[in-house]
Amino acid sequence: MRKQDITGLIVYLLIFGLAIVFGLTILRSYAADSNLGNVYIVYVLGAIVFGLLFNASLFELGHIVGAKIGRYNVISTCILGFTFYKQDGERKFKFAGFDGLTGETKIAPKENAEKPSNPTPYLLFGTIFFVIEALIFVILFYVFKDKGMALSNIGYFLLISVVIGAMILIYNILPFELDSLTDGYRLRMISNPKNKEAFNELLRVTNAINNGEKDVQVKTFTEITNFTADLNYNKVYICLDNGDFKQAEELIDLVISSPNSVSEKVYLRAKAQKIFIHIMTDSIEEATLFYEKQVPVAERREISSDISMASIRAYILMSGILDKSKSETELALNNVLKAFKRTSKPRQPIELKLYNMALRKVIEAHPNWKLEGFLLQEVEKSGER
Repeated sequence: MRKQDITGLIVYLLIFGLAIVFGLTILRSYAADSNLGNVYIVYVLGAIVFGLLFNASLFELGHIVGAKIGRYNVISTCILGFTFYKQDGERKFKFAGFDGLTGETKIAPKENAEKPSNPTPYLLFGTIFFVIEALIFVILFYVFKDKGMALSNIGYFLLISVVIGAMILIYNILPFELDSLTDGYRLRMISNPKNKEAFNELLRVTNAINNGEKDVQVKTFTEITNFTADLNYNKVYICLDNGDFKQAEELIDLVISSPNSVSEKVYLRAKAQKIFIHIMTDSIEEATLFYEKQVPVAERREISSDISMASIRAYILMSGILDKSKSETELALNNVLKAFKRTSKPRQPIELKLYNMALRKVIEAHPNWKLEGFLLQEVEKSGER
């Protein structure tokens, strides 16, 4: 299980724990005191549905206002699948998926703006709007709860809405990488000034590709962080796909030369990319010399155990071409489907192509190993990186 999966599980347990404690204490106590009788469950379910719809809408309204303040164009707003967008100057509606717990507002930096777009308000205003809601609803709860049963019912209805909003907020504001890109994680990311420009560049490129633009120019960054390194990989994959291994290696070397600016995982996978390039393009003698001089034994072990497409295609070349170990090669191949599922969808078609290139090189060197069954069927590219 990946670190982000474990973190996500803990966050979900925290959210459900909050719901259970609230239900077994405040709601249970009010059930005995209210005059709702058999309709109490309907009352609670209605409050939950209202809280979900209201808070989901409020968070996205905060994103829209924050985006405007931060000098962005709002491309679309999705609330629980209900998506509103502009096309050819007209407002339109559709049902669509989203990257988030309850919704997503897609934005793009304004072109030719006097000042660069600032993502901080966009990422903060959903939380600010909820805090305002919580203050107002909690005040109303305390005003209503002792003013007769009708007003008391309204007060508890609003309190349930606040708890639903708090559950959404916990997921959205914690600064961890979860199963979707949360505001908290992105706020932590842009706290490094180097990442703000890269954040805007990613939005620009994504919007251009979604608009059907061809041959989108991708800016690369020399100031390396985890985020700028990943953004540079948009260009790296273009180069690898086109067979321009030299330019790809130049961008990869920026990461390798900045080990203190990136995580161990990012550094290790950059090294795996470089190993792949050398074994695929150098002679056996040159590749062996590079391998022995620039890949320490500790790094070889880490690459062998890393479940990623970059590491697996590097390791099958290391074990199959240089070490000539069938057993080690097969161990790496047995993890390829798991690694492929962890690869972002836009990069999957290119990773399939690169993986098959590496495996075919091993098959050509050792036809008696019978590894053809490990080749994967390549799919049509999506056009995105």
